Amino acid sequence: MADGAELARWIRAYPAEAQRPAEGTFALGLCMAGAVSAGAYTAGVLDLMVEALDAFAAEKARRRAAGEAPLHEVRLSVLGGASAGGMCAALGAVFLDAAFPHATPEADAAARAANPLYDAWVRRIDMRHLLGTDDLREGSIVSALDCTVLDEIVEALLDARRAMAGAERPWLADPLPVMLTLANLRGVPYALRFAGPGFSHFMWRHADHLRFVVPRGAAAQAGPDETLLDRFRPRGDPLRELFKAATLGTGAFPAALRPRVIRRPRADYAFRALLHPRSRLAEEADAPLDPLPVWARECLPDWDESEPDEYRMLCVDGGAMDNEPLELVRRALAGWNGRNPRAGHEADRAVILVDPFANREQPGPDGEVGLFGAVLPLFNALVRESRFKAEDLALAASPDTYSRFLIAPSRGPGWRAPGAIAAGYLGGFMGFFSEAYRHHDFMLGRRNARSFLLRHLVLPMGNPLFAAGRWSEADVSRHLVRRTPDGPEDHLPIIPLFGRLARRDDPAADDAVEPLPAWPAGRFNAKDIAEPIARRAQRLAEVAYERFVRPRLDTIAAETADKLIARQSWPTRGLLRLARPWLERRLWPRAEEVLRSVPARYLADRALARIGAAVAELDKAELA
Repeated sequence: MADGAELARWIRAYPAEAQRPAEGTFALGLCMAGAVSAGAYTAGVLDLMVEALDAFAAEKARRRAAGEAPLHEVRLSVLGGASAGGMCAALGAVFLDAAFPHATPEADAAARAANPLYDAWVRRIDMRHLLGTDDLREGSIVSALDCTVLDEIVEALLDARRAMAGAERPWLADPLPVMLTLANLRGVPYALRFAGPGFSHFMWRHADHLRFVVPRGAAAQAGPDETLLDRFRPRGDPLRELFKAATLGTGAFPAALRPRVIRRPRADYAFRALLHPRSRLAEEADAPLDPLPVWARECLPDWDESEPDEYRMLCVDGGAMDNEPLELVRRALAGWNGRNPRAGHEADRAVILVDPFANREQPGPDGEVGLFGAVLPLFNALVRESRFKAEDLALAASPDTYSRFLIAPSRGPGWRAPGAIAAGYLGGFMGFFSEAYRHHDFMLGRRNARSFLLRHLVLPMGNPLFAAGRWSEADVSRHLVRRTPDGPEDHLPIIPLFGRLARRDDPAADDAVEPLPAWPAGRFNAKDIAEPIARRAQRLAEVAYERFVRPRLDTIAAETADKLIARQSWPTRGLLRLARPWLERRLWPRAEEVLRSVPARYLADRALARIGAAVAELDKAELA
């Protein structure tokens, strides 16, 4: 019930300003942007960060045992993601406290297969599976690609987690909040009331998200719109089904991948609209809540009270409306009305954005493109507009902002191609066509992540994190990041690298720790996918014909034949009526064959031509 007591519960669960990290501790939020098949890159980044944090924790344990300077603490406090980034966040929710081998450059095939990030994003997902026809058995079309393999992957990974040993990871928050964005096609209704009886402006909120809480040890409680995630539930369990639907829903690229139905209590939305820096709650934080203030009641969703308490929604790709959920992750770190200190000497929390598609995109059309030619540019414009945030632009202009960092693909200054990842071609779908492409992107993610931790995720030496007693002079000398020519101060890393990932004095040896993966030119031929494309296109055309065309065409053909016969002279009418069954048996199957096969061949030929052109462009990139 949405009353003062319930609002008080929301306020307790989500304070306006979060508690600052303990002295000597730095809190991180990891935000993973939409990436389509470039989720392999994000997975590689995540894999190396886990390896680096484990090595850092092991070094700290060794130092405590030896009585040496202990260094500082790091906490991964929240995960958030959209689309493929949301899928990586979901993988993190399941496996970050599990023991698994890392997909290092030296790892063999068995070790890589045992790594859930590599297994999910490099080995298991492939366009040949997505071009299957299992989803068409019931005679209905829900998406351009067959998504049954995605359900199987999620189920297999959850099953695998049940058999894996746990890992003690002191750097991982307990409990760990995980947020997945969704494009809620049903929407949540709100009414903006105006003076006068019955006057309201009705609005719908479609940018949505699901919050899971992963308990690791101590008993955890979920907030009002959160769900405690038990990763060990059996198949078919409602909680497991919710998590699976959210994981696949956040990545359900519109039209290409199957939308997902998600069920949750309506109460999950009760006071969400109030948790905003410009809300009345921010202005009247100490106002009495019983009875429920008018300004709080007016922010409740305008539900139809005749509907059940369970809210059902059809969801597609979360990246369609919030592709880089920086604000969600930031508020989880700082509180909904708080801020993360930005100055280098004060920073103790930061958001890291992993964005595989950080490159500049091509502009939209500058002239008329016709009715259908404007559909895709409109979708692109809506997605791009959702990414534009003036406050982020203003912060980016400040050289002294240490509360947000970016990891993006790079093959070094000598690379001249438009993008550094194989998945960047064909609208982000290219990685699905070849395991070689996905392997390249995963390993590049690892390489870029190490470089990022070594050189860019840094703070000025004057930050209290590096106070004497925690860092020795030898530590400072070993990990020092020299200031840029116009920079005010030398820096030190937030996550210093140890063990296999530690910095080498020799540049060549250091570069070889995570070497630049060979560009996968010539590793895929578009002709290899021609048969699965043709088979999928043919089956789609057949289902579409049987479901949408044939019922109407039979009626139209019969009515047209009756009218044509009726216009003839009576002897001709008689002959045509006698011959009609024979003509229908001879001509109608041929006409049906044409109607079934021609659209399929057209679609398959067009698709194969586009794929072939993208492959040719990728192969040339090595020489660019």
